[in-house]
Amino acid sequence: MEFSQRNIIDVFERITSVDYKLKIHFDSYLREEYKDNLTERFDYIDISEISRFIIEEFKLGQTNSFDPFFIQVEIVLLDCDDYVNDLIVIGLFEGIQNICDRDIDYYTKFNKWLKPLSKHKWAKLIDSWEGEDWRENIDCVVQK
Repeated sequence: MEFSQRNIIDVFERITSVDYKLKIHFDSYLREEYKDNLTERFDYIDISEISRFIIEEFKLGQTNSFDPFFIQVEIVLLDCDDYVNDLIVIGLFEGIQNICDRDIDYYTKFNKWLKPLSKHKWAKLIDSWEGEDWRENIDCVVQK
């Protein structure tokens, strides 16, 4: 199954369904945000809600669902069109990185949950903002 803009609802379902708490949170967000009009959703705003949820769970130390969550993100990235790729990288990953405060080192704190393709895209996103010097300044296992 290719994840594409045409079946974007499947993308959101895939990545939110692995965590009951996330699923309830996201479904509640959708009802509140869109009321009865779920046909005209804003994908980047929706994915940023997931980014916020991930950071809040991280801050609370409630990371048990991160491994299955990032497995699903990896599955999506492995078979998606450019739109979904950008939604995950620019929407989800950059959203997480932007929300991190100085107590959360986004360079390495998520490495243990990121799968190979996700880790590569996460690092390339940092490269696009900061260049590659950050790789030399911290001890992380990220291939160029």
